[in-house]
Amino acid sequence: MCFLSGLVHFIQRRFAIAKEGIQIVLPLVLATLTLWFIVAVTNPMILLWIAVLLTVVTVVVTFLFRNPQRTTPELSDLDIVSPADGKIVSIGPANEPQFMKKKALKVSIFLSLLDVHVNWIPVSGVVMHRQSADGTFLPAYTEKASDKNKRVSVGIQCDDGFCMTVVQITGFVARRIKCHLSLGQEVHRGDRYGMICFGSRVDLFLPNETILTVRKGDRVKGGITVIGHKHSRHGENKISAS
Repeated sequence: MCFLSGLVHFIQRRFAIAKEGIQIVLPLVLATLTLWFIVAVTNPMILLWIAVLLTVVTVVVTFLFRNPQRTTPELSDLDIVSPADGKIVSIGPANEPQFMKKKALKVSIFLSLLDVHVNWIPVSGVVMHRQSADGTFLPAYTEKASDKNKRVSVGIQCDDGFCMTVVQITGFVARRIKCHLSLGQEVHRGDRYGMICFGSRVDLFLPNETILTVRKGDRVKGGITVIGHKHSRHGENKISAS
């Protein structure tokens, strides 16, 4: 048991694989290595082709579960970073009745199969809301996916009173959402908090006075790209270590 735990930790750290994917990647890697060993000993042509195919599958799955090491740059307390890699597919007004309970500014990020699927905390604060909702699996780039698809909503409140909601949403291929946050948990901007497997969508609900620094069509990088600034009334514009 200790050996397997150590192997999992080594793969996760050495090859930057998200922990959510270890249980899938590890068996594939072991099966691939075993099959190549058998091919090397027996050399049957059919097993060779199977080994090649399994190697391709293993590489693709490992790529989809990659978890790059990133360091959030020094920013001011007013800066909001993107919670995901992807493309901004829509920006506009919307109601947020679950946590903010008012009209808000909604920013939607579409994650394709080629994007990193790990999610990052956009602002430092405390988790004041967490809710899961079952739903369908419409293509994540469509606007209906926000309300119809399976999703997990998280509401964060900062020390300066700023509140926002982040929603992880499944897509046509994505069927699993991992959110490792709990109510009352203190979170820090740039920390990883979950993952949506195999392409998806992340919606942000921000106060209307938020000053956005991105536009529809822009590409963003989770934990690094600044997507907007809090209104100046939310704290002083000082350098934060978060």
